[in-house]
Amino acid sequence: MHTPAMKTISFIQPESDLSTVVHVLNASHGTVAKQFGFTVETNPTNNAFIDEATLRLQLNSGIRLYGLTVDDELIGCIAVEESTKEVATYYIEKVSVLPEYRNQGYGIELMDFATDLIRQTGGKYVSIALIDSHAKLKSWYLTQGFHQTGIKKYEHLPFSVCFMSKQLN
Repeated sequence: MHTPAMKTISFIQPESDLSTVVHVLNASHGTVAKQFGFTVETNPTNNAFIDEATLRLQLNSGIRLYGLTVDDELIGCIAVEESTKEVATYYIEKVSVLPEYRNQGYGIELMDFATDLIRQTGGKYVSIALIDSHAKLKSWYLTQGFHQTGIKKYEHLPFSVCFMSKQLN
């Protein structure tokens, strides 16, 4: 008989040991960096290349990070940040699932968790940004009710950024 996995999603304290989280971010985003040919030189802000000091700085500046643990192993994470420019709008960032755990529903669980959290804190809109040419990921967000709101090219990035958003009920 197969025992169901023990799953928890919990807040990651900025002062905690972030080495495991950094590993999840590096490994998860590393597959995308490899797919699109990014290096630390061409895309230094990509989560494939984040280190503990940078992550700690981000967490201390208002990004709330949550980790998904399955059977005591951290396998994914997601970050939520309240917009300082748009009323009742939150950003979802760092959506990460280790490659060996993909296509098992964990990404959707993380998105549902973050969306519920945003709704509970009074958020009315969720916004995400991704690599515009990443068709598979864009399609994944579309299935979750997001719609494209724009595309922008940034001088410091080797790709165009697609912005997507979703209104919460």
